[in-house]
Amino acid sequence: HKAIHYNNGDIEAIAYIKQQLGHEFQAYCYGAVLKYMHRFKYKDGLQDLKKAKWYLEKLIEKTKGENEE
Repeated sequence: HKAIHYNNGDIEAIAYIKQQLGHEFQAYCYGAVLKYMHRFKYKDGLQDLKKAKWYLEKLIEKTKGENEE
């Protein structure tokens, strides 16, 4: 389920960020994983763990894709 504010027009925000950052997208995902893992005990608990997992999956996909090129 995607929040409407993350999709404006034909491109999702995460796709736009990935397009703009290129190789640096991995660092963005890594930073997001760290952020959500750090705050899950203090803020949104399970929701933050799910967000960390989502960003970790994106990082895995990006890393896997680069290793296969």
